[in-house]
Order: sequence, then structure tokens, then C-alpha cells
Amino acid sequence: MICQRYDGLLLDHDGVIVTLCSQHVLRDAAIDAFTDLGISDPSTDDVDTIMIRVVEAELRAVADRHDVDPDRLWQCREERIESALRAETKAGRKAPYDDVACLKRVDVPLGIVSNNQTRIVEFVLREYGLLKQFETIRAREPTRASLHKKKPDPTYLEAAATDLGCSNPLYVGDSESDVIAGQRAGFDTVFLRREHNAASQLETGETVELESLEAVIERIQ
Repeated sequence: MICQRYDGLLLDHDGVIVTLCSQHVLRDAAIDAFTDLGISDPSTDDVDTIMIRVVEAELRAVADRHDVDPDRLWQCREERIESALRAETKAGRKAPYDDVACLKRVDVPLGIVSNNQTRIVEFVLREYGLLKQFETIRAREPTRASLHKKKPDPTYLEAAATDLGCSNPLYVGDSESDVIAGQRAGFDTVFLRREHNAASQLETGETVELESLEAVIERIQ
């Protein structure tokens, strides 16, 4: 693995290209989504359910408990998260990692594959002058249906490879779901160690682990 010529490089966005948002910001956004629906006292579990790594069936269960339309709950959540991440980006707290600059040396097409909303990914990249470096972005639309296409489902990975005309791309992610999605798509996958996942233990099989994008580029050039 990581010993052959790749014809494309696919990268996760949050945690690989740009820093993660703080948990308290995401939690406040989720609470605000409930407030938008007139729910003033959601439980901690309910807030956690719609905050990150959302599962559609669990979202519906929360909506049923509060007697609200799940699509409306999800819409409020997506709008609040988008607003929060835009503000964090504008404030410079959600910013590119220093090693992202090395991607300018890559001589194969680049693409982004993210479970975040497409409009958020595009906004962040545009704010930092990075958008034109990537030939494709495959991420979510702000709809409940999009939850079924999230990684570890390989849908976005396969679509991005098709967009780039790649048959043998390398994928770089920072989570277990990234690794599984890469394996399901049949792509070599690098697990990138950053500060937020330095102690994470992967349950998947043998996986190449690297600690910087510089190290990734050294392997593929």
C-alpha cells in the first residue's frame, strides 16, 4: 500500500484540511435549533443526537419525542450549524492546517469528500483562497435524505473519483468512518493523525497512518 502511482488525491475536509470546530459551539447551535422550534428544555441526549455524527433513525426518534416534523428539525439544525461554522471561519478559529500549503505541489487532481454540508465546505475553502485548488467537492446537501449518503457509505468517494476521472485515487481521512468508506470504495486510504485524534484506536484492519499532509505527499510524488 502507498507504493504505486495514484491518479488522484481525495481528502476529507474537517480535521484534514481545516481544523475542527469546538464542541461547545456545535452544542450551542444544536440547542438553538431546538429553540427555533419552541423547545426550550431538550435533554442532553437529544442535543447530542442532532449535534454530530447524526443517524437518521435517531433524529426521527427525537422529533417524535418532541412532536415536531423531523425535516423541520433537521432544517433548523443545518441552518444553525452553517451559521456557527461561518462565524468560526470568519473569526479565524476554523482555519487550514499549516501543512495544507504542500498540496500545491501535488501533480494529480484534488478532490474533497466530506460529511459536512457542501455550502459550508465551499464557504470555508473560499474564505481561505483554497477553493480553486480542488476540482470537485462531494459533500451533503442540507436535507435529511443526505444522511443516508454519509461516510462510511462510499457514495461520495466514488462520485468524487468519477468527477476527477480517477481509477486509482488515494484517500486521506481522520476518522474510522473515513477508513471504512475508503475500504468500501476500494481505494487505498491514509488515516491522518492530528491533535484531535492522536489517541484514537482504529478497529479496522491494517491501515497506513501518517502525521502530516507533507508525509502523504512524500508517499505519492
